[in-house]
Amino acid sequence: MKEVLAVLILFVLLVGFVIWNAIYINNVAIRLSEAVDVLPEITDPTCAGAAKTLRDEWESYAPIVGISVSYTIADRVGEQIAVLAACAACGDPSGYASARALLTDSLLDLRRAEQFSPKSLF
Repeated sequence: MKEVLAVLILFVLLVGFVIWNAIYINNVAIRLSEAVDVLPEITDPTCAGAAKTLRDEWESYAPIVGISVSYTIADRVGEQIAVLAACAACGDPSGYASARALLTDSLLDLRRAEQFSPKSLF
């Protein structure tokens, strides 16, 4: 009977971790998406600073996100944020717009990868 109880406790902990992980990754993606949505235009003098702040925020999340999400998706988000910050720093309007659009798409991929559903458990 003790073995069954131990297995049941481990199962509940595992399912709890899966749920917590999905919520955490989705919250990170939502926070970053909201930050991208309010980024100033390239002509705004605060644009480079805002892009650097976004990059710093991503770097604080990246180690934990990298444990859970595939390297391909996490790396793509990081690359797009780096390109966005570089384009903002040098004042490249087309590169900035492109990186912003690609980053938005990458963050959607991040959310899709960690969507919690019964299908994702199997």
